[in-house]
Amino acid sequence: MFVTMYQEQVAVEVTIAQAVWDRVFEAAMKAIADCFARPETRSTAAEMIMGLLTEVDTRNCWTLAQALGHPGPHRLQHLLSRARFDHDRAREEIARLVVRELAGQDVVLVADETGDAKSSTGCVGAGRQYSGAIRGVGLCQVAVHLAAVTDSARVVIDRALY
Repeated sequence: MFVTMYQEQVAVEVTIAQAVWDRVFEAAMKAIADCFARPETRSTAAEMIMGLLTEVDTRNCWTLAQALGHPGPHRLQHLLSRARFDHDRAREEIARLVVRELAGQDVVLVADETGDAKSSTGCVGAGRQYSGAIRGVGLCQVAVHLAAVTDSARVVIDRALY
């Protein structure tokens, strides 16, 4: 097989990116480890994050469980509905980690409002409101995200649902 210099460069960049991702993910999970009441919950949270990053058409507990090799969605559903962990502290720890990781770089804070169409008022925050995503007023859920952005990274550090 003939490999061009470009293909070789891309392969090296992907390898480096994977190594950086592994280091940052491990640091993030270590930073929030004490936010979980049980080690099983912490492990499931790490799996859930990895599942959310997989290439699946629809992201729900069933499809993520299948992608992760779980027999069913029960562990992921438990994490989302009944597991005990300190959400606010986890978000604060991740924000601290981001500050450390991006230290010395030019960082811009970006606030982004996103509206997602909803089919029922049963969703948290769903109501008739304006959303640019649906180009008008309709049943939607609006979230505001705060992200730290550099030339090489974009990290959501806080959010609010309206």
